[in-house]
Amino acid sequence: MPANPKIRKTVSLCLALLFAAVLTAAGCAQSDYYVGFSLSSDFYVDGGKLSDSEWSQLQGEISDILHQTEDAVDAEGGGDLARIGDAGTGVITPVGEHVRTLLSLSQTLYEETGGAFSPALYNLSDLWGFSPSHEGRYGEPRPEPSAEAITEAMANSQFSDITLCESGVVKANAATRLDLGGIAKGYMCDLIYRHLLNKYVGRELNGTFSVMSSGTVLIGLKITASGSRGYTASIENPRRVTTNINEAAFLVGLSDVVLSTSADTYRFYAHNGQIYSHIIDPHTGKPSENGVISITVIVPLSVPYAGALADAYSTAGFCMPLTDALAFYEEQALQKGIGAVVITSDFKYYVVGDYQVLTRREYAELTKPGIADTIEDVFVRTDVAQANDVVIPCEKEQEYIAYVEERSK
Repeated sequence: MPANPKIRKTVSLCLALLFAAVLTAAGCAQSDYYVGFSLSSDFYVDGGKLSDSEWSQLQGEISDILHQTEDAVDAEGGGDLARIGDAGTGVITPVGEHVRTLLSLSQTLYEETGGAFSPALYNLSDLWGFSPSHEGRYGEPRPEPSAEAITEAMANSQFSDITLCESGVVKANAATRLDLGGIAKGYMCDLIYRHLLNKYVGRELNGTFSVMSSGTVLIGLKITASGSRGYTASIENPRRVTTNINEAAFLVGLSDVVLSTSADTYRFYAHNGQIYSHIIDPHTGKPSENGVISITVIVPLSVPYAGALADAYSTAGFCMPLTDALAFYEEQALQKGIGAVVITSDFKYYVVGDYQVLTRREYAELTKPGIADTIEDVFVRTDVAQANDVVIPCEKEQEYIAYVEERSK
């Protein structure tokens, strides 16, 4: 999902895990960088828990990796991405390994998703008020830009105007600017995982880490006092502020996977009874409006650049008709073994792939059978075959929108 690049370098290094309800993580240090990470305090190598000093050293090494990558993909500073944005038509901008790899991956994903994933949407994001210059005002209600302004921004937001050559990056349109926020966090997960494999070559690893709040890597099996078992991850309820329930569903029995969630709750505003999300549809030039409110994608760590794929795939599904998005995930499930949980504004959710997804009540029956009857399910699991491209917001969704509008006055 397109995320705002580094806004100001005054953010705590440790951000809460998306799956904090079930994944224990610790460690928080101050940093002058925007991207944060959490490394589980109970990280094991060959069955032995890392000592405090070993854990701190590893955390420092990961921090260095993130800082180097963030410098390269910062669209506002002096990194490769910013220099590409400032370059004129036909000018070759040399780029380093990170941006080169990210743009190569983006080209593949752009083609694979039929253009639903695009890293060239900075101008559209700025037009709709979701770029860094609008920080602190993302939630302010505002009318839609004019059709003429959208058309102009779309003309300057074409990934086809970007060419990656041996010497660097060339733009066919000087106005085009890139935003790699929809893939960079997942790519950072890949870099960290690669570092762990190289640092502990041939050794058994068990533990978790998260980059920002939307990408989590689960390595090996969760080690408990009673032995090893798969991890459990909760999928955050994107409507928790009105339903007062934090979890939408639970993924259980996970091992050696990366998860990424995109939702319409990270940067958005409500106006005239409609939610405007920061996820811009490249085909329309407008915030996504296919009825999807949250997508979680699971990719096996055995898949090359699993984190980058999970990040980009979770965004792309917002920019396709619902049935096309589900069909795309089904195809990727067959090809790469991915999974997806798609939640829609009619308070239904769809599951793709060979992963065990439990409702809140089902999870309670498994873990706390004595109180299962008191547990409420917010969303209704629905078969993929019953999906419809016309998603009509349910009454609870309308209540949520009204609540957001009232709070923003």
